[in-house]
Formats: sequence, C-alpha cells, structure tokens
Amino acid sequence: MSLAEPSARWRLSRERIQPSGPAAGWPVAVVEATGSTNADLMAAVRDAAWPADAAGPGVAPLLAARVLAAQHQTAGRGRQGRPWSGDHGLTFSVACAFAGEPAQLGGLSLAVGVAVADAVAAYAESHGGSAHALSLKWPNDVLIAGRKLAGILVETVRAAPGQTWAVTGIGLNLERPRMLEDTLGRELSGIEELVDTPEPNAVFSALLTSLGEHLQRFGAQGLAPFVAPFAARDAFAGERVRLWQDGTVVLEGVAHGIDAHGRLAIESGGRVQWIHSGEVSLRSADAEQP
Repeated sequence: MSLAEPSARWRLSRERIQPSGPAAGWPVAVVEATGSTNADLMAAVRDAAWPADAAGPGVAPLLAARVLAAQHQTAGRGRQGRPWSGDHGLTFSVACAFAGEPAQLGGLSLAVGVAVADAVAAYAESHGGSAHALSLKWPNDVLIAGRKLAGILVETVRAAPGQTWAVTGIGLNLERPRMLEDTLGRELSGIEELVDTPEPNAVFSALLTSLGEHLQRFGAQGLAPFVAPFAARDAFAGERVRLWQDGTVVLEGVAHGIDAHGRLAIESGGRVQWIHSGEVSLRSADAEQP
C-alpha cells in the first residue's frame, strides 16, 4: 500500500457514526477524498448564514456545528503548513459557531486536545485498554508515550461583530504509521497501541461526543475549566524544553503549564516568560531540531 492509499481497515460508515450529547444533532458528512476538510469547511462557513441556534453571549453552542470527514486528503495540512493525509486513521473537521471575536478563541486548540484525550482514554478503558500513556503537548498535539497520536488545527472566520466560526481540523492515527515514520524520520503512535483493532466508527462517535461536550463548555466558560485537565496530562510540565522557530532555538527553560488564556509559562534566566503559540515548536531540551 502506498502512502497515498487509505487503509481499508479504517473506513467510515455514515450510518454507524452515532455521537451522543450536544453532538447528536450535528450534521456529519463523510467523503471519499478531498483536498482538505478544513479548507472545505472554511469555504462553506464563509458563505453560510449565521445559524439561528448559534450561541449568544455566555451561552454554549448546541446544534450550531457541522462535521466533515474524509477517507483521504490530498492537500491536508497541520500547524505551520505541515502535510497531514490521515491515511492511517481519522481525518475530519468540525465547524462551530461561537459568540465573540476570533481573538477570544485563542485557547481553543488546548480545549480540543483535552476533548480528544478524554475520548481516547474513555474508548481505551471501555475496551480493556489503558490510557496512562496519553499526554498533551502544547499547543495542539495528543501523544502516546511521547509520540504523536493526533494533531489539531484551528482556523477562524469572523462572520460579523461578535460572531465567529471556528473550524477545527483533527487528524488521529488508529494504527502506528510505520511508512510515514520512515518518511518523516520520527516515531509516531496509534490507538492500536492502547486497544487491539479499534473500530473506526465507534472511535469517531466517541470523539464527536467528547467534542460536543467540551466545545459547549468552552463556548460558555472559555479555557478556564480546561487548565487543570490539561495540567493533568501535560507532557512537559516541570521539564526543560526548547522553543524552536525557523530552525533556531529562541528560548530554553523549564515549562510550567498554561494559563486561562492558553499561554505557556517557561521559566528562563530566573523569570517566567508567557508564550503565545505563534509559529514556534516546543521540544524537550534533549530532542533534535524539529
């Protein structure tokens, strides 16, 4: 099988995708192939009328969301424009209507990371697996034993003053993509390490269920309720790290978690610096250049 061919083991069936909770009412579309699910939904929401059931100030989004999943992406991308095909698992995007301006959604990728980790943990534990190796890496990765399991990309469209669409793309490995590891030169992970033969529709349903609940909470309360859950799985808390930008180390110090604005605290030179995500990459101080 080439890297461009999606694994038949991980095919989705629209009829078997059955999220519960707030996500139960979300329209879900599954396509065979597309360039990018995020790009497709970004284009769709730019032309969409603001939904009548969208959240008002201080009210969580309920049904004002839509989902697009693809068996294969030809132009998928992650943060900083990195390619992501999703051929070894699930690739999908969720567009959700939020009250507020784009700048108010700065910590959304962290809340989504908590949602993904919670869903994977619940699925693994309900199928006899263990989730102790799951962790979160600021600002947008979910890890198993320090290796990337899922990536998150959040983009926003301002519909009108106080009205913002957030389009969140998620790529999650069901199997460990060995060929892709060889291509990238780094180790990755997959849910198969936690559960033997995960069922893709059940995993997808669990992810959407968790996203519905967490996005609803984020819409009503912002990032504050997610700071402690993130800290509980923070891959680099108390560790010496480096921030890389364009192949250069721009800061080295000890990571001390996030605040309610999604900023990362790094203690360096006797003082704490607060880092916005920007175009930087976080690595262990012992790791090679990203």
